[in-house]
Amino acid sequence: MPLALILLIGEQPAANLLPTRYLRPDIAVLVHTERTKAIAERLQNVLEGGSINCVLLSVDPYDLPAIRNDLQQFIQTNFKGHNTIFNLTGGTKIMSLAAFQVVSEFGTPFVYFQTEGGRSLLYRYRFTEQKDVQLQEQKEIPGSITLDDYLRVQVGKYTTAQPRDPFEQQIHQTLRTIPGLEILASVRPQNQPALEVDFLIRLDNQIGVIEAKKKGAKSGIDQLQAVAEQRYLGTYVFKFLVSADKVDDNNKNLAAAYGIEVIELTSFKLTNGSLSKEDEDELKQRIMNILKLKRHGYGNQSSQRP
Repeated sequence: MPLALILLIGEQPAANLLPTRYLRPDIAVLVHTERTKAIAERLQNVLEGGSINCVLLSVDPYDLPAIRNDLQQFIQTNFKGHNTIFNLTGGTKIMSLAAFQVVSEFGTPFVYFQTEGGRSLLYRYRFTEQKDVQLQEQKEIPGSITLDDYLRVQVGKYTTAQPRDPFEQQIHQTLRTIPGLEILASVRPQNQPALEVDFLIRLDNQIGVIEAKKKGAKSGIDQLQAVAEQRYLGTYVFKFLVSADKVDDNNKNLAAAYGIEVIELTSFKLTNGSLSKEDEDELKQRIMNILKLKRHGYGNQSSQRP
């Protein structure tokens, strides 16, 4: 039987993109509200580019009986000859409750997506004959997206450019030596041209954003907080401030409070525009350790210098 996947669309489209890419349904139903319609349309564009048919279904965000009835009628009308799975990760809490009532009534299997310790985990549940919920499996989703996928579902159209100054060029050159790391530089969403990301990086399904500063750590922290909002790059990204100067304790504490990893590469100024071998290794090790990917020979290193 063909597979239909029901997705509850919230502010974080990656929670639906990754499971859908992994499960490969014949059709995906994007259940959205008026507020999340644009997000659903961006996700539809990316999924259909990968040969997954999509249908949009608009519901009220907070009327539980109405959401439940809309889902029931839609499934009974359109998917009698399909195997159906729900992804309960996204949407409003009321949408999730309504969807759970539907899967309970129909005995439909469902999944939940979680990122934990640098791993993309998909939990699959089913109902027993006694109508009890049973965890069927916990599966780590392998790398299944690109930075282009991620940007298109998060912000839509965007532009990129080459690194702008010698410090960014040195960072870019060093990052390119990490096996499997995808990098984009000078990323600007077309609908927010004032918002710029120095580097966006990906390894498997883990996304990181890097702000490079020769000086002015506070402005770098502010920029990272701005680009990592839900409405831009989202809350799934790791944040890095890479500085050519020592960062004072106040700004380090502020960065830590915001979940920003501070990496100091002070050799750049001491060597007139290049990074020492020690700083190159520091940058690679810290990036790999924060992404939690214990591979390629970097993950077993300490994340701090002795």
